[in-house]
Amino acid sequence: TDNCDSDITVTGVDTTDNTDPCNIIVTRTWTFTDSCDNTASVSQTITVADTTAPVAPEAPADVTVECTDEIPPMIDLTATDNCDSDITV
Repeated sequence: TDNCDSDITVTGVDTTDNTDPCNIIVTRTWTFTDSCDNTASVSQTITVADTTAPVAPEAPADVTVECTDEIPPMIDLTATDNCDSDITV
């Protein structure tokens, strides 16, 4: 609202700080301008924090072998995550 002017424009801008990819901060700012170029602003802070651990797959079945040279080789397993597709295994 404005005491003299009913013609107010609003501009919205998002500024993102993603220096820590596990804790992203978005600052959303709205700026209101009247026809005399007077401005007022309000801001909202949005924090994106990945706090959910990845979901590990089931382990391969247990095996029993007689000699160490019979130990099966390590296999690649893939985990899933709600926010990240780059899972270190």
